[in-house]
Order: sequence, then C-alpha cells, then structure tokens
Amino acid sequence: MFKVPVLLILYNRIEETHTVFQVLRTVQPTQLYVAGDGPVPETPLDRKRVYQTRSVIQPEWPCQLHTFWQEKHLGKPHMIDAALKWFFHEVPEGIVLFEDTVPSYDFFPYCEELLDRYRNNERIFTIGGYYFHHKSRKRYNKRIKKGKSSYYFSAYATTWGFATWRDRWKDFSLSMDTYKSEDFPNIVTPYMRKQRQRGYWIRRFNSMKKLNAIYWDYRLNLHVWAHQGLCISPYLNLVTNIGFKKQSKRKIRRLRRNAYPIMPLVHPDKEHEKQDYTADRYMFKHIYKRAYRYLFRDWLKGILPNKNQ
Repeated sequence: MFKVPVLLILYNRIEETHTVFQVLRTVQPTQLYVAGDGPVPETPLDRKRVYQTRSVIQPEWPCQLHTFWQEKHLGKPHMIDAALKWFFHEVPEGIVLFEDTVPSYDFFPYCEELLDRYRNNERIFTIGGYYFHHKSRKRYNKRIKKGKSSYYFSAYATTWGFATWRDRWKDFSLSMDTYKSEDFPNIVTPYMRKQRQRGYWIRRFNSMKKLNAIYWDYRLNLHVWAHQGLCISPYLNLVTNIGFKKQSKRKIRRLRRNAYPIMPLVHPDKEHEKQDYTADRYMFKHIYKRAYRYLFRDWLKGILPNKNQ
C-alpha cells in the first residue's frame, strides 16, 4: 500500500486512463483523488466518452476514493487549476498524474522520498518525473557508477507527472493581472544566462498578458520564478506521455520517452543544490525552442480570432 495521496486528472481518453489505472492498481495508493472535466456542450459523443472514462476508476483495494466531477466543460488549464485547489484543500502534499501520463513503478517511491526530504525547503516547488534526453538509461548508469546524483535542480517545472506541496501552490493563479510587463525581465534574468533565452520567455509572458491568454505550463514556470524557486528533475525518465502517440507532428511525438526504474536514489551534496544551467540550456534548445514552439503556436491559433471567418 502506498500512503502518499495521488491525484489523477481526467477528461475523455478511455484507453489511456485504463493504462494509467493499471499502474495505480499495482501501486495501490490508500488515498486516491480523481478529478474529471465535463463534456463539451451539445456534443453527445464527447459526453459518452467522458462518462466511459470516469467508469474506469473502480479501485479493488482498500482505498479512500474522492471524486471531483465537473458537469460543465472547463478546458484544460481551468480544470487543472480547479483540481489542484480541491486536492490541496484536502491534503498537504501529493502526486499529480494525468490520464495520458504513465509512470514507472519507481516514480512513486521517488516522489515519496523527495517530498519528505525537501518538505521544509521552500525553494523547491515541484518534483518532476520527466527527463528529456534520449538514451537516458545508458547516461544514467554512467552517472551512478561515478557516484553522481540521481536528480538535479532546474528552472523548469516538468508537469507530465509530478509531486508538490500545498504551501508551494497556495497563491498560484492563472491570471497575469498581478504582473506588469516591466516585471518579466527581473523575474526571468536570474534563471537565464543567454539573451536568447531571456528574450524568448519575456516575449511569451508579454504575449500571454496582452492576450489575456492561459498556457498552463508556461504560467507554472512564471509562478516558480516569481518566488525564486527551483524544480527537481530526474536524470532518468520516469513517466511516459502516451498522449503523443496520436500527434501528427514528428517534433512533438519525439518528446515521448520510455520510463525506467531509478531506486535507490543518490542524493546531491548540499553545495550542488542549485540550478543546473547546462541541463536547462539543453531543455530550452530541444524542448521549448523546438517542440514546445509548435504546441504554443497551435494553442495561439485556437484562441485568436480567425480573420478568414
């Protein structure tokens, strides 16, 4: 039995939810929180898939099951925000999964150990499970043989399976109203040594503010940086995003990684508990500047008016 509370956020992916639930069935969390977005209005097929997805959640082990079902469709960012507020109203810390993020079994003790280790270190905001490098298993084995740590400290919050604490989340908001455009350079600069990186993030945040638009992953990074925080990422991938298998763009599909066992963990020395600029430069170049650029562009197309209509 696994004692750390787990939140699973759903929408309408029946097969993917079933895959994630098979992992949870083996891990057997004693406290399972499940939140689900409502169907798109006047869309019978979507309504059917939403309720079929919810029906997958039937724990067969001793478990306190808590549900937070929405009747109205909130959309991804608002659903995530509502689900996390509900979750952390009930528990002080926990693990967050999505219907298309399949964790390895070691992801759970990894999160449990680091939640305990960094509970009182308020600079650490999230414990991520995703590692972006290809061939991470071979690279990781070499690290461990040299006595190096199992994880590092990053400016970037990886959200395809993560753990965090209530007090880090308490003042998170999707709104950008509390920020002015002149705030962004001061927030971004301590984390970015290259002008190209600083410019990228300042432009993105200004676009989000100007358009009153919500891009959840980017908004979380801003929340962490505004609080001078850091995020933990493993040097070995622990979560597979199976939602990418249907993506038409190859650059996005390439973000999918196999998940591997990581326990037992090797912890860094205190003097190494600082941002890994080298890893973050790689993350910026290969994830944000490339694959995420397509996600951000497609998201903007969805919120901007179509001039041809």
